[in-house]
Amino acid sequence: MSLNKVFNKLEHVKTQAPDKILTLYINTDRRDQDQQGGEYKIALKTGFKRLEEYMKRSDEEEQKRVCALREKVEGYIRDQERKMPRSFVIFASCDSEIWEVLSLQIPVETNFYWEEYPVLEPLQRLYETYPNTGIILLQQTEVKIIDTKLSKVQGVKHYHYDLDIDDWRLHEGPSKADINMGGGANVASQKDEFQERVTANHKRFWKSMGSKLDKIAADNKWTSILLVGDKEIAKTIEGNMNKKIDEMIEKNLLNEEENKVVQELLKTS
Repeated sequence: MSLNKVFNKLEHVKTQAPDKILTLYINTDRRDQDQQGGEYKIALKTGFKRLEEYMKRSDEEEQKRVCALREKVEGYIRDQERKMPRSFVIFASCDSEIWEVLSLQIPVETNFYWEEYPVLEPLQRLYETYPNTGIILLQQTEVKIIDTKLSKVQGVKHYHYDLDIDDWRLHEGPSKADINMGGGANVASQKDEFQERVTANHKRFWKSMGSKLDKIAADNKWTSILLVGDKEIAKTIEGNMNKKIDEMIEKNLLNEEENKVVQELLKTS
């Protein structure tokens, strides 16, 4: 389930006694020097121990629920050890059968909550710190669009401009231009001809991409947009978009792995 759907699903949830909701924010970031020895395991043990001690002053039914959820949570996190994210946010209950897990690539402060409702305020603060962001990577006739939420890649679209049809195509392999280049003695002249056609069509095809990007930004509810690539292309795109551009970065990252791009540009390390 998407991050937005989890938030919307839980926003108005309230359980009936004796059922309650465990909300857990747990830092599991192995890049953190304080996590090199798997300290999250100690944090889990300590957090549940404190919760169970608190439950001793409550009724036996609540104690049983905490113990059952502890077993489920610890088992789930243990199963994720080989592909551990930087943090987890977990919402769990017994009677109302709530079980929602968010695996995040941003750090969180470890906290346990046991309430009649899910504790969403820390998650809301994360949304404000790491807003829905579109990263648009630009090259001469290529555009890669990375949709991120809480600095996690949600989707990627890769377009190339097909001069033969004078329109943008979703990228599904080598660009049409590369295919048409072929090999042998005519390669240089073919490249020159291709470059002339690109130059002649430059403003028109970037204008059409600008309107396409506006729609993608609206559909994904981006509150922040980064243009990354050639400075002149970025300026042309900005001039043909209605959406506000938050930053233009002159780097060639189009062929880099998407998670590495997000980590570098959104400073999640």
